[in-house]
Amino acid sequence: SLIFIHSFKVGDKSKKEGLCEMKDATAKDKYPEFEGLGLTDSEQVSYDRFRFWKVVILVSIWYSFYYLGRLNWGMCMPWMIKDLGITKTQAGVGATVLFWSYAFGTLISGKLGDTYGARVMNTIGGIGTVILNIIVASMARINIMLIPWGFNGFIQGQAYAPTNNMITQWYPKAKRGLATGIFATSMGVASLFVWLITGTVAAHYGWRAAFTYPLLFCTLPLTILFFILARSKPKDAGYPEYKETMTNTISSKAEELRDDQISGFKAWGLLFGNWKFVCLAVASFMLYMGRYGLLTWVPLYYAETAGINLKKIPIATIALPLGMAVGPIIAGWISDRFFKAKRYQILTIYMLAFTTIMIILASAGLKTLGLPLSFFLLAIGGFFVLGSVGLVFTPACDFGGRRMAGTAVGSVNFFNYMGAGTQGFVIGMILDATKNWGIVFGLLSGCAILGIILVNIVRE
Repeated sequence: SLIFIHSFKVGDKSKKEGLCEMKDATAKDKYPEFEGLGLTDSEQVSYDRFRFWKVVILVSIWYSFYYLGRLNWGMCMPWMIKDLGITKTQAGVGATVLFWSYAFGTLISGKLGDTYGARVMNTIGGIGTVILNIIVASMARINIMLIPWGFNGFIQGQAYAPTNNMITQWYPKAKRGLATGIFATSMGVASLFVWLITGTVAAHYGWRAAFTYPLLFCTLPLTILFFILARSKPKDAGYPEYKETMTNTISSKAEELRDDQISGFKAWGLLFGNWKFVCLAVASFMLYMGRYGLLTWVPLYYAETAGINLKKIPIATIALPLGMAVGPIIAGWISDRFFKAKRYQILTIYMLAFTTIMIILASAGLKTLGLPLSFFLLAIGGFFVLGSVGLVFTPACDFGGRRMAGTAVGSVNFFNYMGAGTQGFVIGMILDATKNWGIVFGLLSGCAILGIILVNIVRE
């Protein structure tokens, strides 16, 4: 599907004229960002292939398995509660510790990524998370376990902002939606891998094995491969920088800034001095309450309310990551092709749909809906919430341009994971106090409504 969508950008003309004529077509119409760079048609095609396969696709595959060291807590929560004898609040605090430490990690990594590039930062993150997950798996007490788990959150935060910066270095605003949409799809695919790989290992060998083997045999080898093949900027691969084709936008204005204007803490000052950027960050906080509210608690929800055997939980609840796997790429493609890169319009549609589904789950409940309809709604909810998440980061890249993309994404991601961490202990306390899952889904719908309001204030 990725190959099809990438090829679809060539346009309807290629379908009529065939592959041979497509190769001979003037590259000017296909790659306006390369005009005036002195590249031949074949060099422009080579440039485009490199940035698609060795930047977008490679980092998306790597990031899909990087998540095995982060989402494993939520997937393994039913087993951990039983094995360690902890409460839901304690389990939720574990999620909070990871997400809040991630928030500070990603805030710093944005600036570091602008300096050192995604190739270095992602390698540090990949190796670090493997080591820290193995340490967590070796511990027996939850209080001590939270220390390396917190460091793991910080290390996990080293990759996302630099990766978005890398994509911004290779793609202009007009084509960035699809590129970031493909990368955001890796978050949904990652959820699917966690359900299939981590869930299967936990069901058969225990949660400690699920914290160890998937990372050793999947995350670590792919991290090494990424370091060997990836390049953070076009010049690192021998290509010139593209020319931004959309003028008078937040991206073009950011790229006109001088080095002395964005040095040190000045970049953060410029970003947070823009009230629209602040609204975007808070909207993203709300979205991540919804995203991780589902990812963290859905396995436990079905284990408790549907009476599903723990060994069957990963397969029974796989509808959620399946929906998440396809939401972002479709949203990114739609925003570029039909909304002319106006992300807020499709973002509003997605968030309204997610809100509707959460209201249905909150008001009807599992007994009324039944398992088949409940799983279907879960898949659709995952589709819309992660599709929304992917769209939030694209305007963040736009606010930063090539000069500050990492800093901008890292700043938004800080708010994201503050929201993700907040849902951890808040939902845990709600469940311990009320045992009412309807309140949980009602909370998530309320967060989405606030996000919709803020996104339409930003209108980027």
